[in-house]
Parts: sequence; structure tokens; C-alpha cells
Amino acid sequence: MVEATPAVELDGDDRGTLGVTRVANDVVAWIAALTALQVDGVHAMYRPGGQSIERILRRRVAHRGVRVELRDDGLRIDLWIVMEAGANVAAVGAHVQRAVGDAIRRMLGLPLEAVNVFVSEVVFT
Repeated sequence: MVEATPAVELDGDDRGTLGVTRVANDVVAWIAALTALQVDGVHAMYRPGGQSIERILRRRVAHRGVRVELRDDGLRIDLWIVMEAGANVAAVGAHVQRAVGDAIRRMLGLPLEAVNVFVSEVVFT
């Protein structure tokens, strides 16, 4: 479970925190997966170790192609993707890293240690 405890200001006066906001790892994984799926060249998410029929995941269970780990330096996110044939692996991987990093920072305000992208399969459509 990822926890964020931002200070909240009420009416411009610093009264401390109101409580704790907890974000489930699945939520972080969903944000990462759905962001990655929007990048041109990404066909689907890949579930490592899944059965052959379940390996390539579209939106319904796409978050299973993501691993989220909270470390001292921030979040570490590992994504397994399926690329479309003809796409530039390095360019797509870098775009996924930037897009996921931006989405996590914007939506959750959490620091990132790493966003790792693993190209697990290529599809010829």
C-alpha cells in the first residue's frame, strides 16, 4: 500500500495534516497501465508468468502487467508491454517512462525512484 500524507492548509492557515491518504497499489498500477496504453506503439500490457491465453492484456485487467513497489527513495514501477511491430523500441520505452512518470507525479504527487519498461512481446497487426 502506498501512503501519502500531504500537509493541508485550511483557509490559508497551516493547521497541520487532517489525516492520511492511502492509495492502493492497484490504483497506482491502473494509472501506470492506462497511461502506457495511450502511448503510440504500445499494443497491450503483458502479464509475466501468465498462461498463454491471458498473457496479453487489454484494458480490463491491464494493471496486472505492472508491478508497484514503495521504496525509501520513492515509487519503483515496472511495466511489461507488448509493442506493435515497426515501432522504435527505445523511443516508445522512453515515451512510456515520461508519460507514466508525469501521470504519477500529477495525480498522486509521489516521488519516483524508477519507471522500468520491459518489452515482452511484439505483435504484427
